Amino acid sequence: MKPILKNITTYCDKILVGLLMATVIFVPLWFDIRLYSVFDLSKVTALYLLTIAILVIWTIILAFNHNFKFSHTAIDIPILAYIFVFIISSAVSINPIMSLFGTYKRFEGLTATLCYIFVFYATVNFTTTKKRLYLLIISILAGAIISSCYGIAQYLGFDFFKWSSFEARRVFSTFGNPVFFSAYLVMTLPLAIILFFSKPLQQKKVVLKKLSRMASSNRVPLPLSLSSKREDEYLLRKDVFMGKWCIPWIFFVLSSIIYTAFWLTNTRACFVALLGGLIPLLFLLFKKQAIERYKFVFLVISFVLIGIFFNVRHETSVIKHFVGDVQSTESSTENLIPDKNQIHKRPWIANKFSVTGSSFSRIFQYLTAIRIIKDYPMLGIGPDTIGIVYQKNLATVFSVQESDGCFHFPRQDRIHNDILDTTVTRGIFGLSTYIWLLIAFGVYVGKNYKQLSSQNKLLMLGILAGIVCYLTQNEFSFGNTPIVTLFWVMMALCISIVKINETEGGLTANESGLRTKKSCEIVKLRSYEDGKTGHTQAPNLSTSPLRIFYRWLSCGITLTAIGFVTIFVLRFCKADAYFEYGRRILEYEKENLQTVTEKGLYFIKHAVILNPYETFYRDELCRTYIQLAFKTKDEIWLQKAYIEANNTLRLIPQHYMGFFHLGMIHQFLAEHFNRNTIDTAIACYKRAIESDPFQAPFHSNLASLYINKGSLDQAIGELRQAYLIRPDDLNHVDRLANAYLKKGDLENALIFARKTVQLNPAEPGYYNNLGAVLSRKGLHEEAVNAFKKAIEIDPKDPIYVENLTKLYLSLEKYEESILYYKRLIGLNPSVADHHNNLGVIYKREKQFDNAIRSFQKALSLQPDNPIYTYNLADTFVENGQYDEAKQILQTFDKTYPNQKYANIHLLLANLYSKNENWEKVIYECERAIKIDEKSISAYKMLGNAYNNLHQYELAEKLVNNAIALNPNDQEAQDLLVRISKRIKTH
Repeated sequence: MKPILKNITTYCDKILVGLLMATVIFVPLWFDIRLYSVFDLSKVTALYLLTIAILVIWTIILAFNHNFKFSHTAIDIPILAYIFVFIISSAVSINPIMSLFGTYKRFEGLTATLCYIFVFYATVNFTTTKKRLYLLIISILAGAIISSCYGIAQYLGFDFFKWSSFEARRVFSTFGNPVFFSAYLVMTLPLAIILFFSKPLQQKKVVLKKLSRMASSNRVPLPLSLSSKREDEYLLRKDVFMGKWCIPWIFFVLSSIIYTAFWLTNTRACFVALLGGLIPLLFLLFKKQAIERYKFVFLVISFVLIGIFFNVRHETSVIKHFVGDVQSTESSTENLIPDKNQIHKRPWIANKFSVTGSSFSRIFQYLTAIRIIKDYPMLGIGPDTIGIVYQKNLATVFSVQESDGCFHFPRQDRIHNDILDTTVTRGIFGLSTYIWLLIAFGVYVGKNYKQLSSQNKLLMLGILAGIVCYLTQNEFSFGNTPIVTLFWVMMALCISIVKINETEGGLTANESGLRTKKSCEIVKLRSYEDGKTGHTQAPNLSTSPLRIFYRWLSCGITLTAIGFVTIFVLRFCKADAYFEYGRRILEYEKENLQTVTEKGLYFIKHAVILNPYETFYRDELCRTYIQLAFKTKDEIWLQKAYIEANNTLRLIPQHYMGFFHLGMIHQFLAEHFNRNTIDTAIACYKRAIESDPFQAPFHSNLASLYINKGSLDQAIGELRQAYLIRPDDLNHVDRLANAYLKKGDLENALIFARKTVQLNPAEPGYYNNLGAVLSRKGLHEEAVNAFKKAIEIDPKDPIYVENLTKLYLSLEKYEESILYYKRLIGLNPSVADHHNNLGVIYKREKQFDNAIRSFQKALSLQPDNPIYTYNLADTFVENGQYDEAKQILQTFDKTYPNQKYANIHLLLANLYSKNENWEKVIYECERAIKIDEKSISAYKMLGNAYNNLHQYELAEKLVNNAIALNPNDQEAQDLLVRISKRIKTH
């Protein structure tokens, strides 16, 4: 039975080492395009599943191998303190669930951290031989090489996937982000360089020969792990291969591939990390490399040439990336808009950076972190919860009413500085344990470094260089799952190197035959290596049935718990796959809207069921419901959206999207269902703005509500905020121009009208609007040019031509007006107004024949229009064609006896007066007065008619009516004088 158990533990031991190798290979490489979080969730799921597999195998080893010894480290206490503070901080977090699992697309919560530390201890306990050490290092390099080759292929245009966020000058390989990819490469590059200079197996052969000689002279017993025939044959066979000259140069090629892919990421933080980690490593290598220095020279020259090659190219130059982020303060005022209330000042250092670069936002990110630390100093806000409070605190550091406009701050869920991020999320206690952990690790490595063999020193230097690169880039960025996993594995490898070196040292140091206590202890620790028992064993303390029962019971409980955890992990991954599938259905497959909507919603709702703690899924579901309500005008969808919005607020009470969606729901109810919910919508939008003041749609929607309420000044204020956040958003700029125009503030209206043209010079409508503002402001020549530009861009839109024509008409430029009215008629000859207006211009220019033709054409299109009839008849009168005019008017009056245009009757009365047909004059004037009681012309003509009929008192009364309407009417006064004289003479 015992041999079977030992065989099981031996195989499990090897499987576990294979799982560690799989962890460092597959976690960086794995991604699943079926998920919405293609890279992040894929990698953290791979980490979870591999950690679970390692835990299962380790549990089996513990169950079957009663002599297993857990390998402790010198940094156990700092690690326990680190975990303890992490757990406490998660428990008192502003959102414990988020601290447990991590925020969406980051997943750096307590669960992931426990996995990192578990992998760390698994590496320490099972990387116990040089062979395993090199296998793990080679595995790390294998992952780096595969991802580097994929990154280079991306840059060259060879990629099986069409990434929506892909940017050729900054490749991201299997990481989804060039910064994470670059950090991974700078951590693995020193390993490839070290293997280029090392000869590990050749030295192991020397040790083996010495041990063989010592064993043959009966001075030192050869340990099982090194005396194994298979191990001996393996080393000798591999040594011949490694002795070939080409093997080190393979690692040079691999390091060059990694180095080339690094430059293609074009990442500044990792460039600093490269300098901080690689330069000291190369310096120490140069000092240690007494022979074969040509390798060192060749490596350095090659790397320098590759760096120069990529830096002279604009798209891959890190130096230009640095320089482009720094500018003088004068160049940062392009988006300045006038505001007397601009009183907020930026910290002076921020004035040294371009507002379009990332350094500008980083400055304020660090200042915001300091502010959060002041509010949560001891235990922080909780791991991975920065996204909840970041924007609100940022608003107190940076105001959207700064003197130079605003910067569109991206939402942040991590502080791009390891020290500040740790302090914000876990407080001063968390930072203290983190620093304690790093210091304890550094002290341990430093104390043991001198005792290492030359080969082990090289390996240690390479791994430490990778750790230094990680820590350096973390002061400007942050790690994600594969990078942090590699960091903990590298720390574990450093400890394993020390332990392996102690084993080698104990076996080779005393060739005189003296055995030290230390060496014996190490042999005992690995007494089960390769399934065979060594010459010394620890006493078996767990042979009692009760102890065995408790061991098996514990292992059974552990495996059961692992099973439930595995189901939980797979549910989360499946939820994201369902969500992405549903989202794709809703977005891309719209042939049958009803069927597609039902199918897409089914999968998104199923994602919410599988992972009810993810607000991102609920936000998308709520947004979809609101969109359907907009399309169908069905209140049922709003009710469903209302439920989901409140669900997100239950998960995160400060959730900005929850308040925003509630605002949209209440706004829609007010605008389309006549509900009294405008004030509620305004309150919701204000809460959303309080949680995240840097979201332009929040301010824009709130402005719409203020416009509906007639609060134009408040609407302008919100639109200005939206504009300051997104100064390149045409919608905000155009709405501001219209709002200022409506207010009568032509100065600001002109500023934003010009801005619309700058942002989109190809849109004719913005030139048309600019022309309208310029025209109202009296800048007629600029207005003419603006209208002409609109016509030039879109010569077939009659609105632009009509506006220009009207402007020419107001400026009394009749020739230009005639030209553009003819153009209007050419675009649409069926518009009667155009013919009529052209006729008016012809009439003013005394071109009566042309005017008559134009009016006749207008009447042919609208024969019932009294204005066109009047214009045509009046033109005949001015041209002396009284009979034609009279006939037109009489015909129109008979055809449309109920028309209400007084001028028709007045003109007809005027024609009758020329023939002294006073009865008809009186008849038409009375009809005109019935239509318009304040018609001065009707009273004057009527008074004149009665005067000619010798009814002077009535004539006097009617003329007095005219004078009462207009006391300054000289014609009426003269007529009254004549009537008065006749009254006196009679």
